[in-house]
Amino acid sequence: MQAYLKEIKFPSKKYAYFKNLTDEVKKAVAKSGVKQGIIVVNSKHTTLTIVIQEISEPNLLQDMLNYALHSVPTDSRAWQARKKGFAHPTADYLHRCQDNPFCNEIDEDYNAPSHIRSMLYGHPSVFIPIQDGKPSLGKYQEIAALEFDGRDGKGKNPIRQRTVQIWIYPIEDGIKLL
Repeated sequence: MQAYLKEIKFPSKKYAYFKNLTDEVKKAVAKSGVKQGIIVVNSKHTTLTIVIQEISEPNLLQDMLNYALHSVPTDSRAWQARKKGFAHPTADYLHRCQDNPFCNEIDEDYNAPSHIRSMLYGHPSVFIPIQDGKPSLGKYQEIAALEFDGRDGKGKNPIRQRTVQIWIYPIEDGIKLL
């Protein structure tokens, strides 16, 4: 069985937002030629999560982001919280990005809430069936990356470069409906 991989790379310049990946996933499946199988959409980051949701409705997306930003307050030391007019609650956390022994970035941000939100509101990977050469999604379902730790590139917090993987695994014997 041959698997296929497509990587999507993009700069993440906004603090919290949804990035629709549905068309990229559909194009990858079409290019692979796989008729029956499984798609795995995977984030290579701990604060960028993957969701299947109704992405084409902007008011719903804003409601979901507002809920996440209110239910898990932003660190009071974070760059977002220090911006004039920041409209979400803040709290004090212990974590700092520079506490990680594997971190080699100059970043001085405080992103514990981004990690917590990622755990609560999405998944590192989602699985989607392929049926008749297409992702098997419901009428309103779309695939998105949900960013909770984008950077504006100012100060010591560089813009994040993000990578999402689309893995495509064919099922060679096809599907037998029960």
